[in-house]
Amino acid sequence: MPPLVIQISGILLASGLVLSAIVSWIVLFRGKFKTWFILPHKATENTAKAKLWFVLQSVMLVVAAFIVSLRTVQLLDGHRDNVIEQLIWGVSGMLFVRALGEFKVMGLFRTEDCGDFTRLDRRILTPLALLFFIISWPLL
Repeated sequence: MPPLVIQISGILLASGLVLSAIVSWIVLFRGKFKTWFILPHKATENTAKAKLWFVLQSVMLVVAAFIVSLRTVQLLDGHRDNVIEQLIWGVSGMLFVRALGEFKVMGLFRTEDCGDFTRLDRRILTPLALLFFIISWPLL
């Protein structure tokens, strides 16, 4: 893969992941958080549990961005390291799994198409995960 493609891919993916985490934190700290932002809405859902998952997801986005930046630098310097290489496969795989979904309320092949979470997932979350997955290809 040409170094310019690797560099652009790494910068776009790491920036997108960090920006997603920042947006998550802004939503959470401004008090605009709703349970259906992270979980399919059920009347019995606990808001504290949903906030915990929301924070965990945003921290994992930052960790993934760090792994992407390490892999980008590694590829541009011409090094091969099995640990970082396996971690980037994990990040890319998780993005693919998120885009694919669990076949009920989220992902490309969802069967339910109603509710606030499914609408958010259809419009923003699944296309973003799919885009991030495609951008991660040059880093593999």
